[in-house]
Amino acid sequence: MKGLMAWKIIVLSFVLLPGVPALVSAQKLVVGYSGVTAIQAPFWVMKDAGYFKQEGLDADLIYIASSSTMAQAMMAGEVAISTANSQAVVDTGLQGGDLVAVGAFVNFVALYIIAAPEIKSIQDLRDKPVGVTRFGATTDFGIQMLLKKYGLEPVRDVPIIQIGGVPELAAALSKRSIYAAAMSYPMGLVAQKSGMKLLANLAKEEIPFLHQGITTTGRFLRERRAQAKAFVRAYGRAVHFMHTRKEASKAIVSRYTKVTDPTLLEGTMQYAYDFVQKIPLVKREAIQVTMDESGRKNPKAKQFKPEQFYDNSLVQELVKEGFFAALWGR
Repeated sequence: MKGLMAWKIIVLSFVLLPGVPALVSAQKLVVGYSGVTAIQAPFWVMKDAGYFKQEGLDADLIYIASSSTMAQAMMAGEVAISTANSQAVVDTGLQGGDLVAVGAFVNFVALYIIAAPEIKSIQDLRDKPVGVTRFGATTDFGIQMLLKKYGLEPVRDVPIIQIGGVPELAAALSKRSIYAAAMSYPMGLVAQKSGMKLLANLAKEEIPFLHQGITTTGRFLRERRAQAKAFVRAYGRAVHFMHTRKEASKAIVSRYTKVTDPTLLEGTMQYAYDFVQKIPLVKREAIQVTMDESGRKNPKAKQFKPEQFYDNSLVQELVKEGFFAALWGR
């Protein structure tokens, strides 16, 4: 009996140790991703490679097209953590919500402008409709910023049509319902293979923007911080997996994107390798440019500071603890 009691004490002591994954697995997480693109791959790898479980997280992964729709699901309590972008975070905050980016996949617009072959330059888009997934989504922000850079006023000079998901953009482009769209890979590659052309690479246009965030609510961060930190660790492990287990990563990405053609899959993976950050710190300017853009329509934006919309403390803690150095060897 004494031996049994001693064993129970040992087990109980282990369960109560700080940092043990069992502590953060008490509540299920619903995790959302907002696009079928390779830069969403860390979320897919977290699930399929077992990093949610390794970090003690009981997580369900769901797809909700566009960050603006995702933000609504988060504020309704239907999604705990997602890839929602800075436009969704800022717009929700200006309406009284409390979304906060605790990490960043990409701090600039990582999209391509795919156009009909008769479109030779950005100026050729004048008076021709262009497509976005949803108003307020990354595709919307990116194409509006590009048009302004080249002296075209969105809506007035270039009509903008809300289409739906990225596959729907490709279909609308092929039918000439639109003449250009901001697209990610693999669908951008598929569209090019069917005769469309690459008009611009928004990454080279140097447009700061939190394209994909690790986004949650302020309440979740306060009340379930251990889970949020475990999630960021899972992200770090997933990105490392993508770089060190490339064939296994291809299989996961192929499963979610339905891309099986070897050339398209290789291009899709390169898109992720080029843009996804190994250490997911949010850059202040990625939030600031979003606030500046929102301020054109909503004067309330001038009452806020960028720091109210992001919190790098979880990533910074992991950096100090040597987590990322242990993964990458530096």
